[in-house]
Amino acid sequence: MVIAKTNDGVGDIELPVAELKTIGFEALCNDLNGESIKLFEACCRDGIFYLDMAGTEPNISKVVGEIYALEEEIFNLAEEELMCFDIDKLSPRKLNGYKPLGRNYGELADNKDGFQSYALPKDGIIGLVDSSSFQRPRVVDLYMLALQNFTRAISTAASTILSQLSASLKLQPGETLQNIHRSQSSTPDLIRLLKYQAQGISERGASHIPHTDLGSLTFLFTRQPGLQIWSVQNQKWEWVRPREGYATVNVGDCLSLLVGKLFLSCRHRVSVFPGQAMTERYSFAYFLRPDDGTLMKAVTSPLLAKQDRQEKGKEEVFTSEEWMQRKYAMLRRETWTENDSWILTGA
Repeated sequence: MVIAKTNDGVGDIELPVAELKTIGFEALCNDLNGESIKLFEACCRDGIFYLDMAGTEPNISKVVGEIYALEEEIFNLAEEELMCFDIDKLSPRKLNGYKPLGRNYGELADNKDGFQSYALPKDGIIGLVDSSSFQRPRVVDLYMLALQNFTRAISTAASTILSQLSASLKLQPGETLQNIHRSQSSTPDLIRLLKYQAQGISERGASHIPHTDLGSLTFLFTRQPGLQIWSVQNQKWEWVRPREGYATVNVGDCLSLLVGKLFLSCRHRVSVFPGQAMTERYSFAYFLRPDDGTLMKAVTSPLLAKQDRQEKGKEEVFTSEEWMQRKYAMLRRETWTENDSWILTGA
């Protein structure tokens, strides 16, 4: 147990805090100080790590500040205007648009969630689709350069991470992880802006229920605490400290499946501190996902155990797009079912 400090926004409360590995982008690029080994171990043991973004181009600190500014402007728009960009009507694949408060299954009153979100598709941001296919509030255009710079910086970081993981897995050149995560081609990557509503002391429950992310890697940025991860080693929920200038990167279902679950798909949630009210909380994340048609089966690596062929033949093999559709169905209150609720926390 660790006493969380007041300047972390947690207050003088005794809380279990996750001890995560820190990976340096510059060190990883040059594989200094055994950085690739640390990365591999973090993916296997925790499924989550801090990434020091220093050295990325463009300067990530300035860009992150601009995305925070966009986020506040988006969520200050009238609900009526935001609902003109309803994600469930605008984007069947949930890549573009607004999700209102309470639409997802959650732990608050009436099984509702406690957050709003706005999704911005990578393909629209970097111009892989025409403007008419990327409907958005006008304020987004004021920050388009920042969104493009942010996307470019994350794509560079993601490519470096996948390249080093592929080397650690001893994958053949034509079968690397980066080959199925092509930032300059059409993929279902997106940036999601998130606003968690204030929650009184009398209202207990996770604003964002326990889940794993459906894609490959998630790059989260936040200045406020509230994120918890389930520690497989310690068998309990642990709080994740926000760190300025760092991304909190977690492994999702698709990457875990692609390596035969050698990497842990990190279960997490956003919750309130014991005995405290929750103030409004802002965060945003870049979700890296494989090409839609990617089969969710393990790559060929000498590090992965060979499965019995008969048992392997019985396994259901689906594409990344099919998995995403199943996952989204379990996120929405209107399509959630108890029998399939396991989908929320991993494949």
